[in-house]
Amino acid sequence: MSFIAYDPLLGAVKLTDIDPTGPGPVNLVNGTGSGRMSFSMESLRGYDPALGGGEFVLAQAGGTIAAGTVCQFNQSIVNGNIVDTAAAWAGTANSGDMVGVAVAALTVGQWGWFQVGGHAIVTCQGAPVAGNPVYWQAAGVVSPTAVAGKQLEGAKFATAPAVTLGQGSNAITLSATQAVLLVNRPSAQGAIT
Repeated sequence: MSFIAYDPLLGAVKLTDIDPTGPGPVNLVNGTGSGRMSFSMESLRGYDPALGGGEFVLAQAGGTIAAGTVCQFNQSIVNGNIVDTAAAWAGTANSGDMVGVAVAALTVGQWGWFQVGGHAIVTCQGAPVAGNPVYWQAAGVVSPTAVAGKQLEGAKFATAPAVTLGQGSNAITLSATQAVLLVNRPSAQGAIT
């Protein structure tokens, strides 16, 4: 699916576009940036006819990430600035990691959008059905199978794998390893005391 966002400051943004050099006003001034005035973890809303509305944040890829990968956001300071780097969710038990879903495939250093609200297409294993809870299964892959300390809170499966979304020439059929999650600023399970 192809979310499109409109923001009064950013204008129309195709959320699958990749920014190879990084966001912010410095790149706008020197002409090497994407032309966006966006920053690490900036929030943007978008819409897809089949999936509905969604919320997205901008982050830099810390490695190769496929579209649909569930990613954790790791923080670092670069030249005095906090940078949120996305990596496939590692599934560390009780970590409380903030997570999002990669909208497009990225390689290390590229900037892209990660979905944190709405219906997101994810890579999954097992046989989830709508309403199932979400757990870590492998790096960036989720499943309905319970794993102690590794539940994704603020998310549930909205569909089974391999469903058809949209109609007519705009319809797409998900693969047997893709399903839709309903996410609301999800995070990995935190410590239980």
